[in-house]
Amino acid sequence: MEKKRVAFHTLGCRLNQADSALLAADMSDHGYEVVGWGEPAEVVVINSCAVTGVASQKSRQAVTAARKLYPDAYLVVCGCAATDEQLLAGKGALLADLLLPNPKPKSLAALLPENPAHCEHIAVRPSSVVPHCEGFTIPGVGLYSERTRANLKVQDGCSFRCTYCIVPSVRGPARSRDLEDILREARALIDRGYRELVLTGVNVATYRQDDADLATVLQKILEIPGDYRLRLGSVEPGPLLDRVIDLMASYPRMCRFLHLPLQNGDGDILRRMGRRYTLEEYARTVELAASKVEGICLGTDIMVGFPGEDDAAFQRCYDYLDALPLSLMHVFCYSPRPGTPAATWPGRPAKAVSHVREERLLELAAGKARTFAASQVGKMARVLLETGEPAIHGWSDNYLKVVLPPSAGLDPNTFHDCKIAGVLPGVEREVAGQCSIHNSQFSI
Repeated sequence: MEKKRVAFHTLGCRLNQADSALLAADMSDHGYEVVGWGEPAEVVVINSCAVTGVASQKSRQAVTAARKLYPDAYLVVCGCAATDEQLLAGKGALLADLLLPNPKPKSLAALLPENPAHCEHIAVRPSSVVPHCEGFTIPGVGLYSERTRANLKVQDGCSFRCTYCIVPSVRGPARSRDLEDILREARALIDRGYRELVLTGVNVATYRQDDADLATVLQKILEIPGDYRLRLGSVEPGPLLDRVIDLMASYPRMCRFLHLPLQNGDGDILRRMGRRYTLEEYARTVELAASKVEGICLGTDIMVGFPGEDDAAFQRCYDYLDALPLSLMHVFCYSPRPGTPAATWPGRPAKAVSHVREERLLELAAGKARTFAASQVGKMARVLLETGEPAIHGWSDNYLKVVLPPSAGLDPNTFHDCKIAGVLPGVEREVAGQCSIHNSQFSI
């Protein structure tokens, strides 16, 4: 009997990527062949995003496009935008066959009809809802198309109520995965040859199970033997990070990378956003990390155009960021999200003004990225190689893209100690490397 096929299209964050990989593993375990998007398939799955109004619109567009691409397939829409009734039907035509809001089911295959391609297309929702629970477990092991890195889900949901954010409504309250279940999947991913594990969740800093917190999870994973490294995804600022920084300074397998979403560098705007730290506390954490972990890449998220942001507030934000030893800044304009308090507030800057401010911060970000890359020239970096044309490239543990000349001695999904030779022109975070293999040196 010919295998049924399933294709996935994932929008949004690393947590969505992890969820898709776990659903793909479940489908594979139930006899489905997981194929690339655009290839023939009887079932197609869109894992949607709704973090902003723009993200919701992109999710709706993806569903419409999928129905045109796969007119006869059984179309499943899951994730943060799957509560949107517009995803069920378009202009007189059925779009999704099945909507699966969060939390995602442990088995997608169990919810599908026996013959998806030949069933009557009727929009449905599952009759059973997966409960929000602490110490949750996830069967199986994530299935990723690339063989270099894998996302490891340790937490879901958020109980914070930032005034601009819809995530607690679409992901539910904060809850933590069972520690032994995390370690089970981590061991399996390492045994399958993944060389980098990226810890992910909605708010991983809130991880709690009995006496275990996020630092405990990191240390327990680092104690697993094998040829791999561990990277921490975005993590909310807070006192816990002192211990996380100590782990980065002590364990070579712990990537020197810390992404701390600030959101804004003006104290008044930060309070209006409902963030749970002060600018002084944030700066202390960044400076502590920079002083304790040599060569650490420090990233952040910055939002401009929030209600109440005037010229003076923006300048304070700019000056604050300019003074911090940041290496990577994600800058974006505020997008009102219906259902959040901030969406109804007055005082939002004009779009043209917000875009000018965004451009100023993007220029600052580019300069900081170049400065960080230049600071690593002449230093050694542990690089995880990937394939690439015309040159081989990989990523250092401190999140620089390292480009190496082609060579038969360099294989993908392998680690190599490389000396950073220079910063490539025109690309802020790309550097050229020299890599010693069997006492033979390759250089650009």
